[in-house]
Amino acid sequence: MALRILFADDSPAIRQSVIGLLHSAGDLTVLTAADGADAVTLAREATPDLVILDYAMPGMNGINAAQLIHRDAPALPMILLTASAAEYLIVAALRAGMRGYVLKRDAPEDLVRAIYTVLNGVTFISPGASRVLYERYLPAPSLS
Repeated sequence: MALRILFADDSPAIRQSVIGLLHSAGDLTVLTAADGADAVTLAREATPDLVILDYAMPGMNGINAAQLIHRDAPALPMILLTASAAEYLIVAALRAGMRGYVLKRDAPEDLVRAIYTVLNGVTFISPGASRVLYERYLPAPSLS
């Protein structure tokens, strides 16, 4: 049975690129939405196995959409796919119930791995984003 993934991004080019990447990864069915509000509606109606949301979408961003989806389906795994590695956005995504954070520049290498990681109940953060958290929360090593 195909894994059902809901992917929301306002860019048709990004949607097509990610759909191609996901279809090459195996037996996956990809449902798409062009904004956060449509993603929330599709998550309720289509009951996907996993949701991937862009952050910057018109009307409702990916974090706000994730909060609503998480409220209705707290066990549904979600991943934020974004261009930003800003600390506040990483933290906001995790607080909204997302279990994955993938930078768009890393998507070809990381997105499929992130999908299967979060489906197994483990949080996945792209290396570029995890570096931001590492530098923020771990003290610099003492050289003395």
